[in-house]
Amino acid sequence: MKFMTFTLLSITVLFGLYGLLHLFGASAPLIIFVTLALFCIFFGWLLPRILKRTNVKVWIFLGLLSLIGLMIPSSSLMADREPGPVSDAIWFTLFLLPSLALVSAAFLLYAGWGGTVPESDKISKGISLPLSILLIVKTIYNLYDLTLWDNTYDPLGYLWLILPIFVVLLSGLMLAVALPGKIKLAGSAYSILVSVSLIGVSTLAQRVDFRQETTGRAERIVAAIDSYYTREGRYPESLSLLTPRYILSLPKPMIMHGQDWCYDSGDGYYRLGYLDREHWSSPHLIGRTYKSVGEVSDPQPICMDAFLAMQIHIPDYPYTYLTDGE
Repeated sequence: MKFMTFTLLSITVLFGLYGLLHLFGASAPLIIFVTLALFCIFFGWLLPRILKRTNVKVWIFLGLLSLIGLMIPSSSLMADREPGPVSDAIWFTLFLLPSLALVSAAFLLYAGWGGTVPESDKISKGISLPLSILLIVKTIYNLYDLTLWDNTYDPLGYLWLILPIFVVLLSGLMLAVALPGKIKLAGSAYSILVSVSLIGVSTLAQRVDFRQETTGRAERIVAAIDSYYTREGRYPESLSLLTPRYILSLPKPMIMHGQDWCYDSGDGYYRLGYLDREHWSSPHLIGRTYKSVGEVSDPQPICMDAFLAMQIHIPDYPYTYLTDGE
């Protein structure tokens, strides 16, 4: 009973303090620092007890839940949302999700290697380790995707890794304490390998030029359009017609999160473009034409619909529209 009371009290304090900090206008770094401190106290007391008391099926359930959550790209943190408590709660959840997934992965490793799964329960034993590895791989990929999009704004770079690496080191320490015999080395291996992987993919992502990445993605779409034209004798009415025969999935331009390609086509023509900006804080949006084939019958500037949609979405921001060359 004391165990459950402490757990519920800790969770209540965590979210309650976050709410108070937000209510009084605390800065994001302060909120993150307080969150880290609470995590340290919470997990430092809780992890050893949880590892030994909880049925492996609970960790499998939480692992699957985390995996489902990771299907939402971490780059969604970059999305523009209407300010308010709901948006803040979504941001906070997405921010914590990779770290929670790494904790779940560590618990599943303990369940698979620590002998807590009965030999008769072959299904749980067979699920624990693969699910743990899948969580780690998916988390690393999500953080890579997040860092790519982070480059398009005022980048935080390695700061995104503070909480995940903290959780990895703490989880690895708990594994080293809780695992039996020589298997304790798995705790150190978990801390080192996952931390190095996180830093490595972050470094790779920070070196990516998002404009060159957008150009490369546009070129793949142009190649798919050409293949479609060769086969069908006309240009696709919509880019969605290209999948999955001509291109497996449609990559989006890596300029502003949530923006899609500007595309229109007709009899013997098409044009492909995207909304661009010189700087992440610039209110001047540029309708950039990547490729235009044939004589375009639509006199409307490219990406005008996307520009008007952004004005409606964020009416208070002083957006202005420019075209190539202006």
